[in-house]
Amino acid sequence: MKLRKNKTFKLGGVHPDDQKISAGVAITPLPLPKMVTIPVTQHIGAPAKIVVQRGDMVKVGQIIATHEGFVSSNIHASASGRIGVIEEVMDSSGFKHTAISIRVKEMIGKKALIEVKHWLKK
Repeated sequence: MKLRKNKTFKLGGVHPDDQKISAGVAITPLPLPKMVTIPVTQHIGAPAKIVVQRGDMVKVGQIIATHEGFVSSNIHASASGRIGVIEEVMDSSGFKHTAISIRVKEMIGKKALIEVKHWLKK
């Protein structure tokens, strides 16, 4: 590993050599999952208020829960599909929190790209 000055980092910094196992491998797109589960509590603040119901259709980027309180944030759908169950699930720290499941609707090509661009403009 070399330490070197770089114009990007005015104070220097560590810039490891690109000797990773995947350094010479192309990025491979992954298929969409069949279901995504999105926790309503994603930070130290108040949980967001769920604004969707089981069976609702949502599009990628759509707000599925709104901020409630001083330290809170909106939660957006990471995939298009139909809302499945809204239930308590265990997080990585072992605590249970409310989460929204979305049964993903696979979209192909141009239709998916148009939908993503629509939500990015907002």
